[in-house]
Amino acid sequence: MEKGFRQMLAERQEKVSSLVCVGLDPLEEKIPECIIGGSPWSRVAFHMNKIVDATADYACMYKPQKAHYEAIPDGQSALQSIINHIHNKYPDIPVFLDCKRGDIDRTQRQYRIAHFEIDGVDGMDFNPYMGKDCMEQLVDKEHLGRAIVGLCYTSNPSARQTQDVKLADGRFYWEFMAETILRWAEELGVVENAGLVMAAAYEVKKGSGEIFSWHLSRCREIVGDKLWLLIPGIGTQGGFVKETVKASFVGFGSIVISSSSAIIFASSGLNFAEAARRETIKLRDLINQYR
Repeated sequence: MEKGFRQMLAERQEKVSSLVCVGLDPLEEKIPECIIGGSPWSRVAFHMNKIVDATADYACMYKPQKAHYEAIPDGQSALQSIINHIHNKYPDIPVFLDCKRGDIDRTQRQYRIAHFEIDGVDGMDFNPYMGKDCMEQLVDKEHLGRAIVGLCYTSNPSARQTQDVKLADGRFYWEFMAETILRWAEELGVVENAGLVMAAAYEVKKGSGEIFSWHLSRCREIVGDKLWLLIPGIGTQGGFVKETVKASFVGFGSIVISSSSAIIFASSGLNFAEAARRETIKLRDLINQYR
């Protein structure tokens, strides 16, 4: 990847008029029955590569989730096949690994080697709980264009138990982390391609009709356009597109909206690839109504 991640992302988004990231999170039990023969990993690779081919005209990024491959016998072979397929066939589409690594310095350095050098991805996310080491040890001064993205405000409901803890100064813990990750990125010289994981807008209580997007607009107040936002929670997790885009989008390269299950499991029949393509177009067109 010669260009920096964010430049590559912005150019791709503008080229295909899309903010959609397709999450490649396979489940062995959900491989379409029409995909037969071979090992579990080879069937997973075939399934995901067909999804990639079907959605490539409408995706700005692909995001494999590491655990979904670690849970499959020899799943690393499937992951490598998919990453290589994207890089070779669609070199202008960045590949981002969802792995949420976060550990002490020497261990985090090994994750950097494992994911950037062996897996060959263009970006990855990290858990900042163990401090600056978690970000610093992912930085390679020879490859400052890589994306390093910190968990900040996630879409799972139980995250509110920790991320919404109030600090003595009145800030939420997640606000403190947004400020802190930005400061680390600036100190490490990687702010241009660094980012935050920020949940999509969501319904406060199911059936209430009250949509919560303050976290996204507040995040923009904290980091401005200095960091790009990886936004999960759309699709099967119930995120709301209009409120998400209005609160966070500030131009190409500023946000990525990720959807996985709603796209890759849109059909389990012979038309699984076409169904994935259809869902990707549907989400892209919906997002584009509001940006």
